[in-house]
Amino acid sequence: MTPQINAADYAAFLADDYLSSFVRDGGAAVKFAVGADAAALDRLERDLKHSSERLGFTGVRVAAAQTRISMIQQVFFAVAAQIDWSALADRVNAALASEPYLVADGPLTIATLAARNEVDPNIVRRELQKRLTVSVIRNYTLAKDFRVAMAQLCLAQLEDDASGRQSCTSILDWLRGDLRLISAVKPLQIYQRIGRHNARAMLVSAARWIRYTGGSGLVVNLDLRALAATHRRDVPEGEIYYTPAALWDAYEVLRQFIDATDEMEGLLVVVSAPEALLDDSSNRSLQKYRALRNRIWDDVRDRSYPDPYAPMVRIAAAQGGAA
Repeated sequence: MTPQINAADYAAFLADDYLSSFVRDGGAAVKFAVGADAAALDRLERDLKHSSERLGFTGVRVAAAQTRISMIQQVFFAVAAQIDWSALADRVNAALASEPYLVADGPLTIATLAARNEVDPNIVRRELQKRLTVSVIRNYTLAKDFRVAMAQLCLAQLEDDASGRQSCTSILDWLRGDLRLISAVKPLQIYQRIGRHNARAMLVSAARWIRYTGGSGLVVNLDLRALAATHRRDVPEGEIYYTPAALWDAYEVLRQFIDATDEMEGLLVVVSAPEALLDDSSNRSLQKYRALRNRIWDDVRDRSYPDPYAPMVRIAAAQGGAA
């Protein structure tokens, strides 16, 4: 039998050996956790989220039952929906404004800065636009559309008028995949939707943006339990069923995450999966997708002790069946 580690110990290991040092310092990793039961995966998820928040990370959960993880853009939209973009923009505005101006408590706008510092609002506006251009627009570690969107979001929140609020809404809808017409963001110099071609770069940029605004990074928990359903009739109403083709697409998305770790910064992806996805007799087994199997399976392992550093670990069943 393959050695197992309990959920609490593995979450503590990830916090101590990855989040508090390696990932916080700019590293990235993709880890697979295969749970013996649902309670174990639930415990891992809760402990990981708690550790992430304690260490200054933004922790998000993406469940395959509600999000089509076979489409990388849908993964990004699910992540984006859980990030407080306005709060991040406020941090950037406060940092940039505090250098030349006195910043008071309360809403940070061009009007309040101008009044407090007895400076014409147009001068404040020009100064902050210049600073945003240098620090955000020219931050080439971020994807082009992403950095434009963040700069425009910062500017829109500084204006705090009807036009600014509309710009904020349009940018947030674009980030979350809710924008109906791309024409709504064209005046903001954003000319394409987030799709399969750029979603991964957007996710990488999101983790870098969180770090730029003072956070430690981004932790994404991908819950694959829905992938184990072999028939559509086994899927509860309102949840997603993965056809064989969609299943392979989902595995390919995971494979690409692993191969892109060198491009990531401050990002930990924890993939939680049920034991059913390791059953070699099932057509849904992770082992059937060789490109992914070859990246996460250990050819050599200890028979008695689990290796938490391995790309894939087995999580022991929760005691008494409770998390």
